[in-house]
Amino acid sequence: MTQGDPTGQAAPGIFSGLKVLDFTWAAAGPIVTKQFADNGAEVVKIESRSHPDSVRLGGPFFEAKPGINRSGFFADFNSSKKSVAIDLGSDEGRDVVGRMVRWADVVADNFRPGVLDRWGLGHDRLSEINPRAILVSSSLYGEGGPWSRLAGFGAQGAAAAGIHGLTGWPDLPPALPKGAYTDSVSPRYAMAAITAALIERERTGLGQRIELSQVETTVGILAGQLLQWQLTGRAPGRDGNRRPGRRLHAVLPCAGEDNWIAVDVRTDDEWRALCRVLVDFGGEYLADKLSAVDALARAQEVEELVAAVTAAADRFALMERLQAAGVPSGAVLKGSDLLADPRLRNRRHFWALEHAEMGTLDYNGPAYRFEKTPSRLTSAAPLLGEHTDEVMRDVLGMDAGTIARLRANGVLQ
Repeated sequence: MTQGDPTGQAAPGIFSGLKVLDFTWAAAGPIVTKQFADNGAEVVKIESRSHPDSVRLGGPFFEAKPGINRSGFFADFNSSKKSVAIDLGSDEGRDVVGRMVRWADVVADNFRPGVLDRWGLGHDRLSEINPRAILVSSSLYGEGGPWSRLAGFGAQGAAAAGIHGLTGWPDLPPALPKGAYTDSVSPRYAMAAITAALIERERTGLGQRIELSQVETTVGILAGQLLQWQLTGRAPGRDGNRRPGRRLHAVLPCAGEDNWIAVDVRTDDEWRALCRVLVDFGGEYLADKLSAVDALARAQEVEELVAAVTAAADRFALMERLQAAGVPSGAVLKGSDLLADPRLRNRRHFWALEHAEMGTLDYNGPAYRFEKTPSRLTSAAPLLGEHTDEVMRDVLGMDAGTIARLRANGVLQ
């Protein structure tokens, strides 16, 4: 039986037959092309040994030993792809890439604006080579405006989009959310835009150029806060884990070292259910001391009183009791907890894939399911340049002598 396909039948992925030329690097771009690769597209990632994907150089590394092919970060974003290493600084290298552009349905990059132009592969040139190609460029600030040429990563983008200003405790400075927030938000917009462009191409036969700003996409998820400011004149602030209108909305300590549970009590009935459950964990006094109305009005006191009870409770036992009582709750999982989480295992979220240097590892699968065209992770992340000869031969039709000459000249790496 194929993992992710309960029928055991190898149905083609939803993007089967689609050809993607992938210039992306780091996270915001590779997350997009990974969705194509894991859903049937042939994705060829263009790299070079002089300028490898930056994420290849960052940990965590397998067995804590750094190496260009040992980054877990890179592995997670690049399953099911092929890697070709080409010197784009040479005329012959750019000629090879031009031939790959003719082959592609989608050409994706997330460089700072102007990088492809310096290689002689700007969008006008790419469109000239292949008018049917969907050209998508994702950059931090977009290609227009006073900041368009500034370098930057997701942490700066999250700050510019307002995420930092809304994150943290009300009595402390803004906090940095873990990870590059814009790199998680923008790929969803990019996938929708590319899919729409592919549908339009079915009607017209022509490609399109898509230009996406990672900061703008992230500003878009703050629509509620922006409207609040415009309608009331009151700027949204930092509320920690709290949420207006909730009897309790908090992450609370549990027994053991750095163990926590997240609880969201929305209604009077859920408040009473919480109090009933906490009786068994030493919270006999809560229902008498605090009514549901009190919980709305005395958020700090409520959180402190409930936390004093949960601090002695096992996070998983408490979660199960609260969920059974109808109270939304979840044990906060550490990274080491996720691989053993029964819900993820039951959903068959992880895919065991064999990597040439790191052996068999569990890779994150997609968080969605297609009934008729199931996703399928076909291979582990590629070694740098692992498929260079294969792609030159099978995609571009080069003979062995030409491949050997280009490799000897350093064009192929």
